[in-house]
Amino acid sequence: MSKKSRKKRKSKGRVPNIPPLTLLRPRLDNLLGGETLVEKDSQTLKAELDAVFDGLKAYDFLPVLLRAYHNTAAQVQSRIDEIAPEWLGERGYVGALLKLLERRTIHNESRKQALIWLEGAGADLSALQKVEQRTHFYRAYTYADDSQGLIEVFWYTDDSQRKVQGMNFLIDINPPWEGAVKDITAFPSRSPEKAIQEFVDIWKQRDMRLTPVGDSEVKKEILKSLEVNRREGIRLPRDLIEARNLFLKYVLTLPDTPETPLFTAEDFDELSRTGKSVEVLREFEQRVGRRVRLQDGKELWVLGSPFDQDDW
Repeated sequence: MSKKSRKKRKSKGRVPNIPPLTLLRPRLDNLLGGETLVEKDSQTLKAELDAVFDGLKAYDFLPVLLRAYHNTAAQVQSRIDEIAPEWLGERGYVGALLKLLERRTIHNESRKQALIWLEGAGADLSALQKVEQRTHFYRAYTYADDSQGLIEVFWYTDDSQRKVQGMNFLIDINPPWEGAVKDITAFPSRSPEKAIQEFVDIWKQRDMRLTPVGDSEVKKEILKSLEVNRREGIRLPRDLIEARNLFLKYVLTLPDTPETPLFTAEDFDELSRTGKSVEVLREFEQRVGRRVRLQDGKELWVLGSPFDQDDW
């Protein structure tokens, strides 16, 4: 048998090289879901966490640990809370977790839990508190009528606050959208004054006056619409999926209100993969027709393009 044949034969039995990070979440869920976890002593539990994370960087596995933590039973969370601060300090992970929070890589409930663990570990949170106080938010506006809605949010892109970017969310109230995000536009960088003139004041030409809203209010309205996407089984628009990093950094980090829906980076990724395609639904409306709900609740079919002269 030739060397070439032996190499081919050997390669057939080779196990695929799966990246360790791909297997992390299943392995971690298996550990945290064990019935005996709450009964294990601290040293054993910390050693088992070490084994799960062996060969991985703290910057990669700490966000995964926090997300997995929130999917466990209350008694498991309590047990992890008991050992996490000490484990972070002993393994030298405090600095990495602080850096992740400073970079706003960890969001919402995971961020709050990370702060609790860091405080328990005696970490110096002074630098992080300055980051928490700093905001990129510039302005936000909303508009709605009986058929559609519009949400615009702008943020500073530099510490000198000379440039802003923004994002426009188009909301459709009619079926099959029912208030879901139908389309988005990511605005290019402009001076603050030029951005308002170009992307906000232009609506006055269509007799639409946008209402200014605050940072927490605009976040709540955007996430409420994304919750409709999830409820109605409608995937995120392709342009929003492409603007994922902007959304996570500048929209998802805005402050919450008591009524703000819980929406995480994982939720964003899930809605990027599942549901009916926004682009297919929009193409159907343009080529065939669209459904309009009248004030009495009845539906009317409108044939042809939804973007004719009377529409936005």
